[in-house]
Amino acid sequence: MAPAIVHFLVGAALVLLLVTPLALRYRLPTWLPLWLVAVGGLWGLFPDIHHIAPVYETELYAFHNSQWADLFAFHYTLDRPAVRARYNGSIFWSIVLFLAASATFTAAAAANARTAVDETPAPHLVALATATIPALLVGVAAVGGPF
Repeated sequence: MAPAIVHFLVGAALVLLLVTPLALRYRLPTWLPLWLVAVGGLWGLFPDIHHIAPVYETELYAFHNSQWADLFAFHYTLDRPAVRARYNGSIFWSIVLFLAASATFTAAAAANARTAVDETPAPHLVALATATIPALLVGVAAVGGPF
């Protein structure tokens, strides 16, 4: 089983990467990134709810050990023995993934804020490619690194 911090950081990073195109297109509130990290992290941790649930512990544990848990930020995949054997590596690469996703989201939000102030139209397709594609490549490398 991967450490809880790995599940939290991978979930938070995936949510930030999913919302990055919206940050390029729309001016988002300043409080939103913090909530995206919190909600994404909890989304990644959700299959571990069997540890604290007062009811349905057996059913929740069965869900945790099924491939359906991959719907929650690759939870099942991160709990495989290959990742479990690389404890420090999984923590390191989840931190790298989270930092890359945070930097990508921040750059996208800053690019949108800059173009809104200048009132010049931004080439959103080019900005989307330059912000999202490198982050996805880092994410793929980070997820594939522990394996």
